[in-house]
Amino acid sequence: MQALFDLLILAMYVDGHLTTFEDEHLQQLLVAMGYADEIDRQREFDAAVTRMRPHVQSFQEAREQMIVLAELFTTRKQQPQVYAAVENIVTSDAHVTSRESALLSELRLRFRL
Repeated sequence: MQALFDLLILAMYVDGHLTTFEDEHLQQLLVAMGYADEIDRQREFDAAVTRMRPHVQSFQEAREQMIVLAELFTTRKQQPQVYAAVENIVTSDAHVTSRESALLSELRLRFRL
């Protein structure tokens, strides 16, 4: 689940435009992952941001990290679900940047969707 959360954080930060929907969605995912306490959720959120922040400095770094994370999802059942979760975060602000679109395309190719 950490890989999914990291992938979603990466997708959220790649456009540099954060929305409350994205934050709320990720908070709900953390609850589903078992982080019921707000302090625990914030700690996990901050840890994921710390892990992913270096990778959003350039599009190439973000793309490479997305590939590394995508390779962790090896089953045909996981892949469409992961893609849908990433797509949901990317499209939540109703404005998909060219970088976001390129990452989604790359993910779709990696998962052969």
